[in-house]
Amino acid sequence: MTPPLFKPCLIGNETFSLMELNHPRVEQEIIAEMKQGIAVYYDQRWETTGILAEWLAHHTGFFRGKRVLILGAGIGAETLILGRHASHLWINDLSPTALTLCQEQLKENGITNATSLVGRYEELDLPEVDLVVAGFLVYNNDTYSAISSFMDRHPGEIILVNERLAPFPRLLKERKHHLLFEKEAALCVLFSKNL
Repeated sequence: MTPPLFKPCLIGNETFSLMELNHPRVEQEIIAEMKQGIAVYYDQRWETTGILAEWLAHHTGFFRGKRVLILGAGIGAETLILGRHASHLWINDLSPTALTLCQEQLKENGITNATSLVGRYEELDLPEVDLVVAGFLVYNNDTYSAISSFMDRHPGEIILVNERLAPFPRLLKERKHHLLFEKEAALCVLFSKNL
């Protein structure tokens, strides 16, 4: 018997329908994309993403009514809480399939205020937003260079949750930031030119 595509999930005090990544249809789409040579990082939900989603659920005033961009969105749970409370949501990922599935998950939850942006965030012409949110984007020298390039171009606030993998500590030394929380291996910081 095929499991359901969506399962109920409590994030903070709100219930959402979360897509099952091990559903046969989702697995088939992920495998097809990998065979096309696209690097896939959304075939599992990272622990840091769940920690970020929970924090966002308890701090909706931080982004309520704002224009929010999520970098490396995948099919993340954080898109649900942000999409429900932001005025508009832009979801970015290298993977077209991830964004299609993410849009499907958002629509399943009645969230229709999202626009997909496929490609490398450090190379795209991005919309003007009030807040950028990202989870687990800095884990090697290439991703460090990408986020550094993005931060040089983006004048607004950025919430980034990441594990302390090299070179993330280097990014923290080089950029002004404010610690929002630390939980288990996750460290969440706010980068802002106003700090």
